[in-house]
Amino acid sequence: MKIERFIVNTFGENTYLVYDDATLECAVIDPGCYTEGERNAIATRINQLNLRPKYIINTHCHIDHILGVNFLKKTYGIPFAANAADQYLLDKADAYAMGWDWKLDGKIEIDIDITEGSEFKIGNATLKCAATPGHTPGGMVIYSEDDKFMFTGDTLFRGTIGRTDLPGGDYDTLMASIHNRVMRFDGQYEVLPGHGESSSIGKEAASNPMLGIED
Repeated sequence: MKIERFIVNTFGENTYLVYDDATLECAVIDPGCYTEGERNAIATRINQLNLRPKYIINTHCHIDHILGVNFLKKTYGIPFAANAADQYLLDKADAYAMGWDWKLDGKIEIDIDITEGSEFKIGNATLKCAATPGHTPGGMVIYSEDDKFMFTGDTLFRGTIGRTDLPGGDYDTLMASIHNRVMRFDGQYEVLPGHGESSSIGKEAASNPMLGIED
């Protein structure tokens, strides 16, 4: 699979375009694109590569990760997949958006409820899902066993971990998700976080200072 990253919105959120270069089917991961320019950049790239969008898949539903969901749903007629435990964030999305002078283009509905073990076929490739609550109750990691990469959202970053001081966050739950789920993956897995630069499971195991902290 091929992956392209778009850095968008006020929070420097990573929106990913992932596609099977044989069939040209694609998915958009965590579309935080808000401005017309940000949305056009993704749409233009999809057109340039002659891709066929199939899914929108979110690691979680904080406001900075969902700003482009309805744009993609309306443009390509594709479903939005996320864990239903994060529906409360979508229900309050208008209020969160107002705090940053953003305006959403309608209520956002989850079409596919992602759970542990869910799979998404993207052409000849498969994206799998692992439940990693803690940053939000519905936090998920989306990964490829064949290509050894994972979209970790705001669960694990290069050199740090996701915050847990927002509504629905829980530190102990997050640490359990990281240690018992994420860090059990092979060290070769590339870590593609929701913000910042990529890393690998091996690098984070060896150098992430937050992973050795236990209460």
